Amino acid sequence: MKDFIRKYKKNFILVFLIGFAVYFFILFKNDAEEIKNKIKDIQIPYILIALLLFLIFVILESLILHILTVNKVKGIKFKDSFQVNLATQFFNSVTPFASGGHPFQVLYLNARGIKIKDSTSIILMNFISYSLSFVIVGLVFLVFKFQYFNNLLRGQGYNYLLLIGFGVNIFATSLTFFLAFSKKIYHLLVEVIWLKIIHWPFLRRFNLENKTDNIVKTIDDFNHEIKELNKHKLLWLESVSLQIIRILINNVIPLFIFLALGENVAGNEINLVVGAFFVAMVMSYIPSPGASGGAEGLFYIIFGVFFDRVSIIAAMLLWRFITYYFTLFLGFGSLFTLNYKKDLYNINYGEYLETNES
Repeated sequence: MKDFIRKYKKNFILVFLIGFAVYFFILFKNDAEEIKNKIKDIQIPYILIALLLFLIFVILESLILHILTVNKVKGIKFKDSFQVNLATQFFNSVTPFASGGHPFQVLYLNARGIKIKDSTSIILMNFISYSLSFVIVGLVFLVFKFQYFNNLLRGQGYNYLLLIGFGVNIFATSLTFFLAFSKKIYHLLVEVIWLKIIHWPFLRRFNLENKTDNIVKTIDDFNHEIKELNKHKLLWLESVSLQIIRILINNVIPLFIFLALGENVAGNEINLVVGAFFVAMVMSYIPSPGASGGAEGLFYIIFGVFFDRVSIIAAMLLWRFITYYFTLFLGFGSLFTLNYKKDLYNINYGEYLETNES
């Protein structure tokens, strides 16, 4: 666990360097004094609502993780789930494609004495429920609002980014489901495509044949765990419903940031929420840690059709601080307050051990 944390220290520094460079470039290319004055005149009640929404977002995220965890594991308190969630978001924020969070959760639960098979089951259900919820919200927004944004962004090419972003999420979610429930897809990916690809001349030197058994076992375990989880229909419904609420809350935050800056949003409330979702949708496939650089640019592009340059930049700085850098600090702090004792093994597997011994 310590090695895993130490491994991403450089990423933490890199994220802040990228962030500093992006912010410096933005302020250098624009009137920094004007932006400073805009932020200085901020309306405190609205910014407090934005912070409260962010807190609710984090609590809901932790609650979902907790509900899924206690379904599989005994002895976990909500405080543990809350801290693990913050630490997870820290690793998601400092790794490309938010790829570090799930391995951390598996390693953390394993450090507490939970078998990797059980911890992986929790992570899988959390991932699938989030992906499914994201696609549901995205589908609704695209059906009702894509044409509107398509007209606003016409001729600039940015509208295609929205379709690509949604396509990537649809593909990832569909692949997960197919691997879980379809033996045909499993056969096609592993026994047809994978076993042929690894024999390509430039891939032979990596000895991928030796890794095939591990990949097959991982997919088999994945398939088994999903079928076990599929027995808990109410749990799926609960987690997906909470995920949808959480996603919507997160995308309401920019609306209140613009209100805090004194902008008139009358008649555009839904458009701003949908715009924030479209930013998040495209961010999901930006490879830099925390989508740094790309997130700021997307925010400027999407909201540039509603507000002037100074307001957008001021809002973007506040949005990234609340939803990204604030999370980084909280997540980094939670790493040092988490319980790393191996105290859950006997609680969860003690009866099994006693039965075998007797």
